[in-house]
Formats: sequence, C-alpha cells, structure tokens
Amino acid sequence: MIRIHLRVFAIGFALITAAVAATDRVPIDAFFGLPGIRQPRLSPDGRKIAFLFPKDGRLALGLFDRLSNEAHLVVEGTDDNITGFFWKGDDRLVFGGDVNGSESNFIGVTDLAGKRILRLAESARRTDGTIYGSTAGIVSELRGDPEHILMQGFFVGDVDHAQFIGSDETVERIDLRTKARSQLLNLSPDNDLFYRQVLADNAGVVRLAERQREHEIVFQLRDDNKGSFENVARFPVNGYAETWQPLGFSGDNRTLYLISREEHDRGALYAYNTTTRTRGAAIFEPPEGEIEDVVMNYDRSRLLGVAYVSDRLHYHWFDPERGSLQAKLENTFKDMECRIVSSSADENVHLVSVRSDRDPGTYYILDLKHPALIAFKHVRDRIDPRQMQPMQAITFQARDGLLLHGYLTLPAGREGGRVPLIIHPHGGPFGVRDEWGFDPEVQFLANRGYAVLQVNYRGSGGYGRDFLEKGRYQWGRAMQDDLSDGVKWAVAAGIADPRRVAIYGASYGGYAALAGVTLTPDLYCCAVNYVGASDLTITFKNKGDDAFLTNRDFSYQKEWVGKTEVELEERSPVNLVGRIRVPTLHAYGENDPRVKFDHWRRLEAQLKRFKKPYVGIIEENQGHGFRNEEASLRFYREMEKFLATNLAPPP
Repeated sequence: MIRIHLRVFAIGFALITAAVAATDRVPIDAFFGLPGIRQPRLSPDGRKIAFLFPKDGRLALGLFDRLSNEAHLVVEGTDDNITGFFWKGDDRLVFGGDVNGSESNFIGVTDLAGKRILRLAESARRTDGTIYGSTAGIVSELRGDPEHILMQGFFVGDVDHAQFIGSDETVERIDLRTKARSQLLNLSPDNDLFYRQVLADNAGVVRLAERQREHEIVFQLRDDNKGSFENVARFPVNGYAETWQPLGFSGDNRTLYLISREEHDRGALYAYNTTTRTRGAAIFEPPEGEIEDVVMNYDRSRLLGVAYVSDRLHYHWFDPERGSLQAKLENTFKDMECRIVSSSADENVHLVSVRSDRDPGTYYILDLKHPALIAFKHVRDRIDPRQMQPMQAITFQARDGLLLHGYLTLPAGREGGRVPLIIHPHGGPFGVRDEWGFDPEVQFLANRGYAVLQVNYRGSGGYGRDFLEKGRYQWGRAMQDDLSDGVKWAVAAGIADPRRVAIYGASYGGYAALAGVTLTPDLYCCAVNYVGASDLTITFKNKGDDAFLTNRDFSYQKEWVGKTEVELEERSPVNLVGRIRVPTLHAYGENDPRVKFDHWRRLEAQLKRFKKPYVGIIEENQGHGFRNEEASLRFYREMEKFLATNLAPPP
C-alpha cells in the first residue's frame, strides 16, 4: 500500500560514446533506478565474477564466466533485494537479503546454478504479535575454510521451520553442506558485562571480545575457543570514536591490527601482539583525515598499505609493488578514484573500481598475466559524466571560529550568477561524513538547476575525536548553526540566492531539515524530510537501534542527544510545528526499525493541527530509506515536483 497525502541481466562491455548536450535533463530513473551492477566479486580461482544486478525491480545475484563470456541468474529474492554475498570456495555463494526494510536478514548458501539453496537463518517476522525466525549476522566468512562460516545471533531450532525467538544470542560455526551448528560462544551478559562485538581470527577462533559495563569498555583475549577470556585493556565508553578500533587479525593469527586514539586524536594504526599482550609503536598516522582501513594481501599474511580519507581517498603503501600498481592505475585514469575491490587467491586477477564525483563508476578486469584492463560493467550506463557537475571541496568558519569542511556542487550554466541552493546534511549524525565521489542525489539536484552544499558539521567523522565531541548535545544547537552558517557563507560568496534556499536530508539529515524550518523559520523557503526524527524523546536509546536492542546502562540518547526530557522536548521539531512558515515534504517507511513510524504519526498530527501545507509520502513495506525501486522513484518524482514548485530554478 502506498499513500501520498497532499495538502494546500545483461553484461555489457562497451563504453559510453554518445555525445549529449550538457544542459539536457537526465531522467530520474537514470539516477535512482537500481544500479546496473553492485558488489562484483571474483571467485578465488579468478575465473568467475559474482555480482548483484537488477531483475524485476529487485537486486538479484548473478554470475559471469570469464572463460565462456556468459552470464546467468543464480538466485533472486522473493521479498526484497539481495543485499550482499561472498564466495565460499569456487563453487558456492553465501548471500543475504533484507525483508521489507526490517534490516533483519535472511541468510542462505547456494550452488552456482541456484539449484541447491540451504536456508541458514531466517529474517525476523512478526505474526499475531509474536516474532518468528532467527536474527543473524556474519561474524567471519572464514575465507580459508570452504566448508564453514561463523554467524552470530539468536538461533532457534531448525531454521526450515518457524520458531520463536527467545534463546540466548550465540556465535556458532555453521557447516554449509549439512547446516550443522556448533556453538563457540554464548553472548549472554555475565558479571554485568555485555558483548559489544567479537572478532575471530583466520582459523575461526573467536579470539577478541569487546565488552561493556556501564561506562567502561573492556577488551578481552583468548587463545582458543575453549579457553577463558583475559582482560587486556580498559577504556571509558565514548559512544563514538572509541579508544581502540580493532580491524582484524593478520594471517599469522597472532598480530591484531587496530586503530588507537590513545596518543593521536585522529587515530593511528598499530599492531597488537596477542601472544605477548603488547602494543607496538604506531605503524602509520595519517597526515590529514582518518584511516578508513588496512590493505592486506589475499591470505592476510602481509600488510600492503593503509587507506585514509581527507578531502579525498588516499593511500599510504608499505609494499612497493602494490604501490606501483596503484600509481599505474591512477596514471591511466586521471582524476579518478581507483580501488581494487576484489582479487583472485593468487593475486593475478583483480577487479578495479574506477569512479569520480561525476562518474558513477566502471568495473574493470585486470589480469596481470595478460596485462590489460577490460571494461566489465558500468554502474549506471545511462549517466554520461559530461552531463554531471564537479564536487568542490570547500572550507569556511562557523560563528564560533571552528573550521568546517564540506563540498559544493554547482549547476551547469551558472556563469557567476546567484542560484537556488539546497543545504544537504548527511545522516548519522556522529562519526559519519560526506566524502568526495558520485552522489546520485547531489547530481540529480544539480542537474535540475540547484547548487548543493554538503557540510561536515561538528560531530561528523573524519576530523578527529575532538571535532566529533563538539557535536555532543548539539542537536538543534551548534550542529544546526553550522548548517545555517553554511547558508550564510554561500550567500556572502555570491553563490546562493538568499530568497531561494532549501534544506533536504535523510535520517539525522531529516531531523536537521525539520529543525531548519522550526528553529530558523526565515532561512529556508521549503524543506524535505526523509525518514527524519521528529521527537527526540521517543528514540535513540542505543544509537537508534532500540527496535532490536534492550535499553542498557549506557544511553546514547542521554550521552549524546540530550541529558534531560526538557532538553529533548525543546529541540524536538514535533513541538515546534507552529513556527513553520514554508511548505514541507515528508517521506517515511512504516517498517523503519531506526526512526520509528510514530515520529510521522506525531508530526502529521501537528501539521494538521496548525494547518501547515505539506506533502506526505508513506510506504507500507519499506524501512529506513526506500530500497524498492518503484518506491524510491516515487519519492524522487514527488521531490522533483515539490522543489520545482517551491524552489524553482530560473528558466
């Protein structure tokens, strides 16, 4: 059921060659239809590529054989999109799929023909007020073991039959041929310690446990699955940018790579010796930005480099050969972001993603035995990069002097004149940031004649813990001021028309859009709120995940959003609707597990009470963002009409 309320598989190899005028309007589905390909991954032998592709409005799992040059469907979802997969050996794939936006995945394993599918875990479903199924997630793919994986969750009975959820949460080794399960760890709290996460080594031993007691994080290690955990480090709970961030074990199963903020505000890379229980000196500290991840070889026996992000993605290489390969790729594709996203076990075949701010990307096959780059598939083959606009990194000072970073994308044909501006705050909000790269929303809006300003407001990730901490308790306060100051910067720079400024965001960005038109009602001429929080008193007990987690001693709401009910109520847009002076558009999914649907019920009641003009888009079978293709397209079509009416660009 869809309600809109109104008040007053083919594999292609050819590159895009057709010339298109830069002023042409690109169709909405070119931006927001399902991508032509997602998450391609090489088989260990390098002969096959599995990938997600669109089929009947959903993402399905397909396979391409490099030797025969043929592709075929492996399996498609019946409820919703398949959201991810990985190889197990050269002849099987483990895959998962979300059901109706619930963020509770089905997990299965299939042969390459899609003829033999074993159901390993069911998604949680509610029937007659009772939840059935098993909630599960992958702890380790166990790349070196083709017969098993490690899963974590509530496993109940035989997953071929509906069962009540209610047993203890465990980590179990699953046999992919027989579905036999062996428990490795019970995750029930003990001694007032509950498990935040666990980490297995490459042999499938659950070695590291990150646990929490009130305002303390305890890291524990053990040597085998039968041993007892030993405390090795304790740190105060921060909520974000914790002191230690484990990244994974090296191939020797002795070295644990981790990011630590003990000496470096933005974090540095260390190797922790799990045998001697000692941490060495910093291996790498990024000169700017923060570390994204380490780059390892296939069997994780060697640390090749580190990826870190500042204004753009950068690499620091320890391995000269790998650094030389990266340099060749970047010389071949000037001003593009090049990532090796998958490799064969012998590391002779690689899948390379090449993308930019104007190009959604193309995947290339690189075979080092026969040096050549072969275009495999475009992500969005209806997007011509020549029609897209560059994303410029910008900085400006907030009203209190804090230096803020962000990105500005201008529409074509501006020629120095003022244009309509859309402030587009990211979600999260804490620890998340906007980055340089192709953003379909940004390019869609620029294509329609709007400038788009993305501000990494205080509290965003990527700029160190101190910058993140400046966002604590600043919902509707300094975080919102940073967005307002971005508007003022764009106006002072001669970019924005002050009479035509809108705000659009999703999740926390939706809250910011609501806060923008309630706390600064004269600043914006309209707003678009996509799955945004409207009432801070009814969510955010555990980072917004309170639909799946019980309330524990550390309250995200009280530690990061607001200390008291009064603070929360004062900054809840649902209590300030009477201040709204402009039209607003709102979109929500009834199955949203993060921002519960009650946010919209309360907000709509107030919009009606104060007789405010609004558009409401409600999707019954969607969650925190619309994954169904048609639902997504409906939203963007409505947003296009809404902005054309209330923020219309000049002809």
